[in-house]
Amino acid sequence: MMRWTIAFCCVGLTTPAVASRPVVTWTTYLGVADCDDAALWQGDLFLACHSTESRLPIPVAEPADRSGTMAAYVLRLDLDRGRLVYATRVQADALTAALRIEIDEEGCAHVTGLTKGGGLPVSENAVQPRYGGGASDAFFVSLAPGGQVVYGTFLGGEGDDVGNALGLDGRGGVLLGGTTTSGDFPGQSREGDQSADAFISFLRPSSASSLASIVFGGSADEKLTGIAVDGVGGVFAVGYTKSGDFPVLNAAQSTLRGASDAFVTRLRVPSLAIEFSTYLGGSGDDSGWGVAVDGAGAPIVAGTTDSHDLATSRDAFQSTARGGLDAFVARLGGSEHKSVRLTYFGGSGDDSSGFDGSDIAVDASGRVWLAGLTSSADLPVRDALQAGYGGATDGFVAAFSSGLGKLEFGTYHGGSRRDILEGLDVDSGGTVAVTGVTFSDDLPMPGPVIQRTQSDISVGGQIANATVLVLRTSRL
Repeated sequence: MMRWTIAFCCVGLTTPAVASRPVVTWTTYLGVADCDDAALWQGDLFLACHSTESRLPIPVAEPADRSGTMAAYVLRLDLDRGRLVYATRVQADALTAALRIEIDEEGCAHVTGLTKGGGLPVSENAVQPRYGGGASDAFFVSLAPGGQVVYGTFLGGEGDDVGNALGLDGRGGVLLGGTTTSGDFPGQSREGDQSADAFISFLRPSSASSLASIVFGGSADEKLTGIAVDGVGGVFAVGYTKSGDFPVLNAAQSTLRGASDAFVTRLRVPSLAIEFSTYLGGSGDDSGWGVAVDGAGAPIVAGTTDSHDLATSRDAFQSTARGGLDAFVARLGGSEHKSVRLTYFGGSGDDSSGFDGSDIAVDASGRVWLAGLTSSADLPVRDALQAGYGGATDGFVAAFSSGLGKLEFGTYHGGSRRDILEGLDVDSGGTVAVTGVTFSDDLPMPGPVIQRTQSDISVGGQIANATVLVLRTSRL
């Protein structure tokens, strides 16, 4: 879930070749509150953020009376030069947060998140021009390469709606995913209880009449945490469910095994018809926190579990749980996605994949990258940039072999206070960008910087800042 704390924005890595250790090229704090997601495009890094104010070293258009209200920010950074290209505040009248970001082939940024009121810059062809009601609506905005907002729409009904996942179909279509309690969610009506359900919506910004939605779940609560377009006409959605009657189809696991299980669902695009849906979990509390697809279109899921009986692969890197909470990674292979390879990842403390971002990606060599947070002083590391635990919680970055049998890279990233890594992206050249949250004022700061020290931004009585770390090795 989203936390109103200051964030650090990202870690950038270049995928190491065999026996190649990433090298820090630059790092920095950034004067915004929280950056949940990152997207790479042609050497630039785009960030989806939220903050009560900007203390960035470039001008940002701000309202005269901000009154400490959380606002959505979108940042673009030039990684080669280590500078900010733009920082845009998305205008709204109430608390607003940018949570996910994707970049199209033209360099336009597409962003979703939540807003708790009106005032969003909506377009004439918005699929929903007005705030729907309830505690929050999802929203979607598009920004031109220079940072100007060129499209905006609300998405929500009379209940609580959050945009927590985003994908582009490559043909002008946008897929938004999230969680809703609205019985009148746009594009889809439903009846019955108002528990939280998952939703996926399809729209084209060029058409106000293009919206189609599906709301799915069982009689208890669900949360959708990520989607990934598979490139062959479908989209995978992951999250968690507490429902014993969650809709399953051609499932690898047909029943709920614990208090909650992760779910993995594939839908056709643009019809949004469910073609595959399964539980994934053990006898404890399990949740999915992100999904990526490999070159063959197979889904790879990141999650967090306190179950000690997940069905791990025979050659899994870590075959047993080690702490109270562990991260896990699962690959669903085969023509029907029923062949599951799974590994735990954690130490003797609590370890989680991500937090509220897109925390998993696959590189050009098939390696699986994972970001998360840990309170374990004995987390497995390899060729670490920071071999030791900093304290409170640290972020971590790990890379596994394609079969999840080997840890190919693993490092802590944190100072003496609380640090979290939560969003991750990989580009075709091997650069890996990771977003996160920090309260530490003593993070390692090697290389050139934009801002070497924390700005004085306070949220909830605590001070911390965004930060960026970029690492590169030889091109794959």
